[in-house]
Amino acid sequence: MKRFLILLFVSQFIILFSQKTYFDEDDKIISEKEFNARQIPFGKLKVCNDSLQECKIIPTRSEDGTIESDRFIIDLGKLLNTKLDTKKPTIITFHPGKDRCNSTGTATSESSYLWHKEKEELADKIKTSNFLYIYKDKTNVKTLKKLQWFKDPKNMIENTFFQYHYPCSSYVIIYNNKYRSYFGEFSKDKVVDDLKTIIK
Repeated sequence: MKRFLILLFVSQFIILFSQKTYFDEDDKIISEKEFNARQIPFGKLKVCNDSLQECKIIPTRSEDGTIESDRFIIDLGKLLNTKLDTKKPTIITFHPGKDRCNSTGTATSESSYLWHKEKEELADKIKTSNFLYIYKDKTNVKTLKKLQWFKDPKNMIENTFFQYHYPCSSYVIIYNNKYRSYFGEFSKDKVVDDLKTIIK
């Protein structure tokens, strides 16, 4: 009987602490049922962080902020063993791992590569930039053999800019002690527009 009670207590403890907490766009706790039932208008996202065991409705897909950019870029370059010019904007594409968004569609390795190269060319016409491709989990990275991808060192990019798993991939532009990030699937034009904004 004693062993049964201990087992029951442990199983209840595991269930209690393994359940996810759900938040609306105002950071108020809501039920899982309510979270799943919510219809999300364009511009918002439902996202989860498995390590924090929480899910949230994100009210906006972009974020601006300040950062000690030179220090951050130098430290990142050292961890990646690659040289980055701190005088240039750094545009980081971040792949969070496999999800429904990056597991579907008609893009091939070649078309994805060409898409990224065109993005780089368009951005360089605005201002010559550093381009980095960083993944949390390389599953479903279509351009793994065509572009130089890096494993996120010490979860530096994820912890600083992308606390949740945003679908497909996201990006952040870092320049002149500022950053501008976009969560989830994005267009080349969006990257260019954000680059124009951050260099003003």
